Amino acid sequence: MNNLLPKSIIGFALLTTLTLVGCNRNAQEPTASTTEAPAATSTTQSTTATNVSLPTEAQKLGVKPQGETTCPSNAPVKGKVTKKRGNIYHAPKTPDFDKVKPDICFKDTATAQKAGFKAPS
Repeated sequence: MNNLLPKSIIGFALLTTLTLVGCNRNAQEPTASTTEAPAATSTTQSTTATNVSLPTEAQKLGVKPQGETTCPSNAPVKGKVTKKRGNIYHAPKTPDFDKVKPDICFKDTATAQKAGFKAPS
């Protein structure tokens, strides 16, 4: 029985060591079986300073607002992302245009529509 005790202690110590090493590796290094998130596609969305997700097409076709309620003179149409009404645009002559806080700006309403924005209803 004296021979069995050292072997079981060595086996237990080896098993404990392997378990701890395995746990440490999983925390620091992903293994081959770890699944990764898919790579970015053309439908990825960006988040603006107002924490709104903009479609990729809108990012390509639009420009960032200059201030809280202003767009550049070459892109006067204001694009606004809303949860309730979706992606809408506001042209310069629409009611409350000066109060709208744009998430993105477009050169004209056709460009805003191409980017997935619609006129408010």
